Amino acid sequence: MPGRLKFSYWSDPLCVWALVAQQKLERVLAELGEHIRIDYRVVPVFGSVRWRFAQGPWAKDGVDGRVLATRKIAEQGGRTDVSGECWRRAMPSSSWAPAAAIKAVFALEDGRGEELGPTYQRTLRERFFVGESNIALRSVQLEVAEELGLPREALEQRLDDGSALAAVCEDHAEKERLRLQGSPTYVFDGGRAMLYGNFDYGILRSTVEELVRGAGPGGSAC
Repeated sequence: MPGRLKFSYWSDPLCVWALVAQQKLERVLAELGEHIRIDYRVVPVFGSVRWRFAQGPWAKDGVDGRVLATRKIAEQGGRTDVSGECWRRAMPSSSWAPAAAIKAVFALEDGRGEELGPTYQRTLRERFFVGESNIALRSVQLEVAEELGLPREALEQRLDDGSALAAVCEDHAEKERLRLQGSPTYVFDGGRAMLYGNFDYGILRSTVEELVRGAGPGGSAC
C-alpha cells in the first residue's frame, strides 16, 4: 500500500454511538495505522440538551427514555459498563462545553495535541458515560486533563480567551458545509465519500483499504 490516506473523523462528546464505535476506530488504526492519518473533528450535535428534552427529539420519552435507550445502544455495542444513568445523574447542558475542551487539547503545540488529543477525547467521553460525571464542567475537564499529564495552564488559557470555542464554531461551520448528518461520521476525499452512524467494521476496513490503495471514490471535480 504505497499511499498514506488522510481522512476526518467527526464525533460529538455526548454521542453514545461514538462511544460504541470507538472500537472500530481503534481496530482500523491497529490494522492500517501506518497507512492512514486521522483528522479528528467535533460535530456538535447536542447544542442544547435542555431543548432536546423540553421540545426536541427526546421530549416524548424524557430522561427515563434516554437512560434506557443509552443502555440498550451500549449493550448492543458490547459496552455493559454503561447504565445510561449519566443522563439523570450528570446531565450536561451542552456538548459545546466539552467540545471546547477537546479542541483546546488538540491545539497544544509541539505535536502534543495531535498525539494526546484522541486519548483525551476518548477519556472525556468515557468519563460521562461510564464515570457518570458532568463533562460540561471545567473542573471535570481539567481533572481528566491532569490525569493524562496535560498542561492545565495552556488549556485554561484557550478556554478563557475563546480560541477553543472558536475552533468548535469552525468545526460546526465545516459540518454545515459538508452537510454531515450527525455523529460519528467518517469523511473521505473532501466529502466525496462518507460513512455515518452504526455500520459493520468490514465496511470501514474495506473503504479505508481501497482508498489507501489509490482506488478513489471516483467523484468528478465538476
